[in-house]
Amino acid sequence: MADDNRPVKYMRYAIGEIVLVVIGILIALQINNWNEERIQKQELEGLLQSIAGGVQSDIRDLNLLATARSNMGKKGDSIFSYYILDDVKAISLEETAYINTAFQNVLNFVYFKSNLSAFESLKNSTYFGKLQGTDLALLLSAYYTTADKIKSIEEKYNESLGAYHAAWLAKFRDNGQDIFLRPWLFYDDLSSFTPRFREILRDNSTKNIFGHAYYEPNIIQTYEEQILMGNKLIEMIKSSNTTFDEQTKLDFSGILYSFADADLISILINGEIPTGFEPKYAASVIYRDHFSYKEDYFVIEYPENTYDWGSPYFEINALGGRVNEMDFSNYTKIFIEMKGEIGGEQFEITMKDKHDPPDGSESRVQIELTDQWKIYEIQTNQFKTADMQLIMVPLGFVFEGPLGRTIHVRSIQFKKD
Repeated sequence: MADDNRPVKYMRYAIGEIVLVVIGILIALQINNWNEERIQKQELEGLLQSIAGGVQSDIRDLNLLATARSNMGKKGDSIFSYYILDDVKAISLEETAYINTAFQNVLNFVYFKSNLSAFESLKNSTYFGKLQGTDLALLLSAYYTTADKIKSIEEKYNESLGAYHAAWLAKFRDNGQDIFLRPWLFYDDLSSFTPRFREILRDNSTKNIFGHAYYEPNIIQTYEEQILMGNKLIEMIKSSNTTFDEQTKLDFSGILYSFADADLISILINGEIPTGFEPKYAASVIYRDHFSYKEDYFVIEYPENTYDWGSPYFEINALGGRVNEMDFSNYTKIFIEMKGEIGGEQFEITMKDKHDPPDGSESRVQIELTDQWKIYEIQTNQFKTADMQLIMVPLGFVFEGPLGRTIHVRSIQFKKD
């Protein structure tokens, strides 16, 4: 009888052994997968840390470039204002040296060169797919895309400046170049050469070069947006975070345009205007800016007995003006926290798309303020003339008549249902 049970016992033992082997194999595979995932995570982290190091170096370069272009703009402005536009008769040796140095500086081409090697390694690796669909991947793409745009802007700027310099050399190489570029050589008889120096300074070919210097600071806004993205990249990489919080979505809404992922868009936060938006003012006659900033709110003034109408407004202006329209179709409500300086101030608000004519025909909503802070809720569907997919002016204020009014605005938010 015992012998009859042996095959059953052997079968049980065999099955048990097989089960143990299978379990062992599965455990070994799981351990191998864990190890592989750990190794891949470490290698991805290493690539990201290398990117963070490169971005940190970029930020240092961008800050230096911003300072250099700001300084060059100031020099260009001062030389135009005092020495070119004004009829200055006498120029000292020190002044000629200042002008000459500024001239040489503007012709010293500078440009931003992003550290791309670590990002290229990540893109060419198998690990980049692990980041796809995350906010970190979106930010990485935006950062290096903007780096390419900066390169393109600077190349065009330097190319134009190089052409102006070639024209200048062709005109003055054998006709006063040394007087303008090496005025110290004529120190003993500088007064005799000053008229020629001034003549060269006021020549159109010289003005073109100093004109480029005057406009150099226009590039700085793009640098600042790149620095903003770079600092956020470094922060997210160091904290191993791949998702934006809501505040980051707001701060970056004017750069990344990922509005569909944000629950709200702010164009004014405690009196501060986020990157990507810019205050402007239009009126019935030539106007000056009627804006001021207080500790935590924004002041808009419509002066008494000055205009037939006036319209301060917020305009989309991202990436140095390359983006000036955005899709607001997901946002159905506007919340504006504001108050009047004395209470009872009446005006209208509006939204405008890129095709709205500047004739006052846009849809408007009437507002009357009190002298206390209050949040006003407006439905965006009341602006029937505005195509919400092509918004250029997310919010404008419209004043009419001779009566002066001053309003205080703390925050402006667009929200979904």
